[in-house]
Amino acid sequence: MTSNVVFTLVFVVVIIALIIWIVAISQRAKKASADSDARLATQLQAFAAELPEKSKDFADETPAERSDAVIAAAEDPTLVPEDASPLNLKASRLAELSDLHDKGLISDEELAMARAKILAE
Repeated sequence: MTSNVVFTLVFVVVIIALIIWIVAISQRAKKASADSDARLATQLQAFAAELPEKSKDFADETPAERSDAVIAAAEDPTLVPEDASPLNLKASRLAELSDLHDKGLISDEELAMARAKILAE
């Protein structure tokens, strides 16, 4: 009978130790996640502070305005890598336009006009 009591006591102690260990790991994970979220929020705020002010929200823009914004962004020298070739720039701009069209953000006509504008450069 005493061996059963000892076994039960050891078993209970091991279970309690496992529960404490799991709680400690969980608390560490929550703290690490919160710290990571705080760092990300700080980085996003710094990035947002560097962005130029927009006159309209994305939802208020027309598809034509969005197309113009994509084209203007592609022409902005601060957003273009120095080693980018004109051919690569055109290809990436065309791919971005295609993405906008696939998402339904610009119409077929707007896609055709923007593509023609890019290809004519």
